[in-house]
Amino acid sequence: MRLAFVVQRYGTEVGGGAETHCRWLAERLAGRHEVEVFATRALGYIDWADSYPAGTSSVAGIPVHRYGVSRPRSGKRFASISRAVFDGPHTREEEEAWVRANGPESPALLGAIADARDRFDLFFFYCYRYYQSYFGLPLVRDRAVLVPTAEEDEAIRLAAFQELLRMPRGILYLTHEERALVEEASGNSAVRNAVIGSGLSLPAGQEGLDFRASHGLRSPFLLYLGRIDRNKGCGSLFAYFQRFLQETGADVDLVLAGAAVLPIPDHPRILHVGFLSEEEKVAALQAAHVLVMPSPYESLSMVLLEAWRAAKPVLVNGRCRVLTEQCLRSGGGLFYDGYAEFREAARLLLDLPDLREALGRQGKEYVDREHSWDRVDAVMSEFLEGVAPGAAPRA
Repeated sequence: MRLAFVVQRYGTEVGGGAETHCRWLAERLAGRHEVEVFATRALGYIDWADSYPAGTSSVAGIPVHRYGVSRPRSGKRFASISRAVFDGPHTREEEEAWVRANGPESPALLGAIADARDRFDLFFFYCYRYYQSYFGLPLVRDRAVLVPTAEEDEAIRLAAFQELLRMPRGILYLTHEERALVEEASGNSAVRNAVIGSGLSLPAGQEGLDFRASHGLRSPFLLYLGRIDRNKGCGSLFAYFQRFLQETGADVDLVLAGAAVLPIPDHPRILHVGFLSEEEKVAALQAAHVLVMPSPYESLSMVLLEAWRAAKPVLVNGRCRVLTEQCLRSGGGLFYDGYAEFREAARLLLDLPDLREALGRQGKEYVDREHSWDRVDAVMSEFLEGVAPGAAPRA
């Protein structure tokens, strides 16, 4: 089949979970299908500024067509429109203004999707809340597959998105919890769908790469991987971790890896190592005692899967249903709601090596069983057969 992937950012330098899922799936399907990617020129998500060259390049052998962003995102304007949309009665026009302000606004990308309509059997759109999906999917709705990557936040309840979620030919969900959330919000259970999860495309690790020695780490450490952002729960993580040190005197560091858009406390036990290569990330996971994920909003946490692949336990925000259910299904971690539970869970994970080993082992068994590429291949084959042009409608 001829498959097009449409996503806000694309490239090996892009660290977002949804973008990584898109790239890994595109590369996997390229082994059996003709795959191309349509994206903007943006690298960062804060203002969507053009970074990549315009035109077509190749990433892992896949043609990637990139188009300019016509208007960078303004944080002030986006906040103002968000207040109008989420704090009271509003119009459909204001909801669409929110989508434009959220970005990345690229009319050229929409034009390219429309022009390519007849070249592809299916278009896969990531993620539901962004400009290219909201305005691009209707252009090819009869051959569109949406990968919503929906989270438990206010946007999923907007009328404009409820309509979008009922529109595509098919939907791919990352978890069962995401499917339940979307179906409850939009009533779209009649749309053909599948829960795909994710395979993992990680290097085995680089011989001689000692993460502890590279960063002068001598104590056990909690590892956070991802965007260092208030929306990811990092503000509460900083507060909880510093209070934990004060109250327990524990000999433990907090290591942060990723782009920072939130000030990081100047504290001797908090270390920011910046962006890590895939090999460095694997080394960091292998060296860590625990992966911590404080985000209240996730559709599927790729870093949890990566930690379990390395047989490491996780500590997650219990207010996020997806993260909690991932821990319960896998038996691979603990979750907390508030500081008191964070303190006790962290103490258990740091003080009981047998518990860490058992949770990490159970997490690895879960990933090997539920998130293998063989399983993804089987789910995708059945899904593609069902949504392919000319396939019989869903009963």
